[in-house]
Amino acid sequence: MRLRCLRWTAIALVLTTLGCAEPGTRAGDQASPPESAAPSMTAEPTGDGDVPPNHADNNGWKRRNELTAAERRVGEDLAALIRPKLETLRAVGDFAPASTRQALLGVGISADAIEVTPMRTPLGQPTPPPGVVYAVRVGRTGCVVGDVRPDRVLVEVRGAAAEFGCLEPGSH
Repeated sequence: MRLRCLRWTAIALVLTTLGCAEPGTRAGDQASPPESAAPSMTAEPTGDGDVPPNHADNNGWKRRNELTAAERRVGEDLAALIRPKLETLRAVGDFAPASTRQALLGVGISADAIEVTPMRTPLGQPTPPPGVVYAVRVGRTGCVVGDVRPDRVLVEVRGAAAEFGCLEPGSH
C-alpha cells in the first residue's frame, strides 16, 4: 500500500512539474515568440500625438480629392472674388446665412453650387456664435470653403470629399 501511495505521489509530482513548465520547454511544444516580437496593440506615435491603429480607416470618409494645378487655379481665382464680398459683410456685422448666400450669388456663382449654414451651436451653449459656414462647389472636384465671423473671414480652396462633397457634416 505504501509503495502504491509513493507511486501516485511521484506521478502527481511529475504531472504538476510538466503542467507548470514554461511554454516551449516540454517535448512537442512550439516556442512562442518573445513578448518584444509579439504584435503591439498600442498605436505608435505619428507626429500628431497618439492615435489608435485604425484612426486612418475611421476617418477615411473625410479624405478629399487632390486638385490638379488647373483646378486649384480656378478655385483660387474664385476665392479672390469671394473674399471682398464676405469681408464687406463681416465689416457691417451681417452674419445672416441669407446675406452670405446673396453675396455668393452676386459673384456669379449658381445657386445649386452654394451651401450656407449658421455656425453650429457648441455643446452646452444655448445659442450658436455669430457667423456662417459656407461652401461653393467648383467644377467636379473642387471647393471654396470657409466661414464669416466677427473676427475673421476664412476662404480656403480644397478638394471635395466623396462622402459629403464640400461642407463636412457636423458631429459631436
